[in-house]
Amino acid sequence: MKNSRRKIAALIICLVAVVAIVSGSLAWYSSTNSVTQYASLAGFTTKAYVYRINDEGKEVSLSGDEKGLYTMSSNPEDDNFIGNLKIKVIHRGYANSYVRVKMSIQWTMPDGTVTQNVVMPFEFAEKWYDNRENDYCVYYTEDTGLFESYDKSIITGFDVDEFNEKTMTRNAVAKVAVVVEAVQVNRYQQIWGIEALPWK
Repeated sequence: MKNSRRKIAALIICLVAVVAIVSGSLAWYSSTNSVTQYASLAGFTTKAYVYRINDEGKEVSLSGDEKGLYTMSSNPEDDNFIGNLKIKVIHRGYANSYVRVKMSIQWTMPDGTVTQNVVMPFEFAEKWYDNRENDYCVYYTEDTGLFESYDKSIITGFDVDEFNEKTMTRNAVAKVAVVVEAVQVNRYQQIWGIEALPWK
C-alpha cells in the first residue's frame, strides 16, 4: 500500500514539473529572449533541428547563442542569409498529438533600432498550415501518430523578391527563435490556449 502511495505521489510530482516546464517555456517564448525548448509531454518528445543548405547541397547545422537564438543575415550573399533557414521537426512518442512550430524573428537595423516579430516570406511544406500572421506559428494539420520524425524541412522556399520589397537593409541582423511544441490531441485548448485548430 505504501509503495502504491509513493508511486502516485511521484507521478503527481512529475506531472506538476512538466506543467511548470511547459508554462515556463511558453512565457519565455513570448519574451524577446525566446529559446528553442525541448518539450516532454505525456510520453512524447519534440524538438527542432535548425540548419541551412550549403553550396554543395549539404546540410549544415546552425548553432544558437547562449540564449538559443540563431543569428541570420539580411544579405542574400551571406551563408547565414535568412532565406537559407531550414527546420526539421523531430517528434517521438506514443500518444497521438498535434505539433506546431513557433518562429519569432527580431531584426536589428544598422542604426540600432529593433523590429519585433517580423513575418518572413517563407513557403511551407504540404500539411503545414501557416498561421504566423496571428500567432507566429506553423501547424502540422494531422495528428502525429503517423511519424517519429519529420525527415524534411518544413520550409520549402523563400520569396526573395517579397523580402527585398520590405524595409530591411543588407546590414540588418536577425535573431531567430524556433520553438517546437506538441500537445495531445484532446489537450490543445487547455495547453495552447486556443479555442479551435487554425486550419479548421
